[in-house]
Amino acid sequence: MNFSEYLLIAVEGIRNNKLRSFLTTLGIVIGIAAVIAVVAIGQAGRA
Repeated sequence: MNFSEYLLIAVEGIRNNKLRSFLTTLGIVIGIAAVIAVVAIGQAGRA
């Protein structure tokens, strides 16, 4: 299998599990936002 076949399988999986994909993406976005907020609060506390 090459990269394009793997990509096709991944896209097919995302299409078949739309809610799961959305929730996973939402969780990643919230997690990144939380880390950024904690770092920003820490930097503001030092200043």
